[in-house]
Amino acid sequence: MFERYRICITSLILIHVFIFCMYCKSTRPTAIEVKRSFDEDLALLQSVIDKKLLPSVRHSDEKAAKTAFLEARKQYKTIEYYIEYFFPATAVMLNGAPVDEIELGENMVENPTGFQVMEEILYSDPSAAGYTDLLNEVKKMQLNLKRIVRFNEQYEITDAQLFDAIRLEVFRITGLGITGFDTPSALQSLPEAAAALSGIAKVLAAYEQDEVPASVSKAIAYLERHTDFDGFDRLEFITEYLDPVSLHIDQARKKHRISATASGSALRDNTISLFQVNAFNLNKFVSNSTEFISREKVVLGKALFHDPVLSNSHDRSCASCHHPSKAFSDGLTKAAAVTKGTSLLRNTPTLNYAGLQRAFFYDLKAGSLEDQALDVVHHKEEMNGSLEQASRRINSAGTYRALFMAAFHDSQGKADAWRIQHALASYIRSLAPFNSRFDLYMRSDKSKLNAEEKRGFNLFMGKAKCATCHFTPVFNGTPPPLFNKSEAEVLGVPATPDPGMPEIDRDAGRYSLYHYPQYKHAFKTPTVRNITKTAPYMHNGVYQTLEEVLDFYNKGGGSGIGIKTDNQTLSGDKLNLTKQEMAAIIAFLGTLEDQ
Repeated sequence: MFERYRICITSLILIHVFIFCMYCKSTRPTAIEVKRSFDEDLALLQSVIDKKLLPSVRHSDEKAAKTAFLEARKQYKTIEYYIEYFFPATAVMLNGAPVDEIELGENMVENPTGFQVMEEILYSDPSAAGYTDLLNEVKKMQLNLKRIVRFNEQYEITDAQLFDAIRLEVFRITGLGITGFDTPSALQSLPEAAAALSGIAKVLAAYEQDEVPASVSKAIAYLERHTDFDGFDRLEFITEYLDPVSLHIDQARKKHRISATASGSALRDNTISLFQVNAFNLNKFVSNSTEFISREKVVLGKALFHDPVLSNSHDRSCASCHHPSKAFSDGLTKAAAVTKGTSLLRNTPTLNYAGLQRAFFYDLKAGSLEDQALDVVHHKEEMNGSLEQASRRINSAGTYRALFMAAFHDSQGKADAWRIQHALASYIRSLAPFNSRFDLYMRSDKSKLNAEEKRGFNLFMGKAKCATCHFTPVFNGTPPPLFNKSEAEVLGVPATPDPGMPEIDRDAGRYSLYHYPQYKHAFKTPTVRNITKTAPYMHNGVYQTLEEVLDFYNKGGGSGIGIKTDNQTLSGDKLNLTKQEMAAIIAFLGTLEDQ
């Protein structure tokens, strides 16, 4: 009896082991298989560069060079998800923006390199000197790809990392890929998006018994049917095709019992869509866990924000210049200074969504909202205050004791400079509701946008090139999918709106802090959410209407209106937008007003 029982138990165990092994074999291939597939695709990219691009450049064969270049870019896009995730520094050297990268801490200027630099040369009537530069770029790319081959051999990757990598790649396609961000001259962003999706499909197929998910196939087919860059319906593509791909990735991850890994993105680790409620993890915008946001800190910060106790004169609060009814701007050309009858240097920016960026002030001089609060309170012409003195006044009055106790449990109910800074910063971080008509539309309420507003979004994301600097979904200068850097641009903003006297504004911008010529007249790219409430516009408030702003960009920025700058980062080419198209863009911008 006992022997029969033992045999029965042993048989059951063996059956379960067999089933488990079959399950692992059939539905949980190791990440090594995907890694091997990546190696093969990387070798294909190297082959295109070595055997096609390099010879054509050496022979100055423009037609062959362009053909090989486009083939190499498409092949790169199939493995972009992997390189961006596991080799981010090398990814910048392969496909980074064609602008100098300045390392302030090391006092170094890194010249751009990679595909985007090659594109600028190839598509601007390359000369003999251009081909020499192009040849150098190709050789640099060969070295960078060899570096990936060498280091990838040492990497051990996980299923969780791969699923995170393809999740972020969908967001990269959404926010960058389909906008023409990294292919402004060749305008190959749509076929390249299809190539990137094919790379995602290959990863998913490895986990789904070689079956390419229908959602990915449909998205690729849509791109193949709709090839006109200017006419492409990005709104439909995102909501009806890309978001379903993201959903499938999440479902497949859960199906295979793969945990969401701690991601390097500022999004939540389980975010499925850029447009879902609570897509961002606000705590990923702070430096450590002591700065995590809480409801109690927000309540305290809001009270302090509206209290003139922070200024020495007791007659000015943060809300004096940042009016909630104006999306926390003030409606003035330039902010009013403490000295009556005078103004500050720049226009008052909105505070909505300010917490979703990595640098603060127009010149990016502060690295955190806490630093920004410190600077503003102590600035003689902004608040003319002192956090130390304000702390003493607050503690003496005792009215804030309960709020400080709730927000900071170790404070014994007392204020100090850091707690005030942090409470104010927490309140500002909370000012990101994402509840505009546009947001509701992206979450399936199709009644929220009319035809003109939809057209405006598609123009904003495509022909008008707005989204190549104002990145969705925040529409500021912090690019997806990592949201780990806030960018500045040189637009050539004029001193006055008079088209007969084009002269660049005297404000040197970031150059006032760091004397690099690349920084002359460089200013942070702000969000355009709630822009209908924040007139006048630009860092100096030079334009009173959105029509004027669109006209400025349509002409090619400063260089387009006759201002000579040698470092304008905005393309000087005309956009050739019609009045109807500009009106549609403005109509779309109106949908970004929070409810």
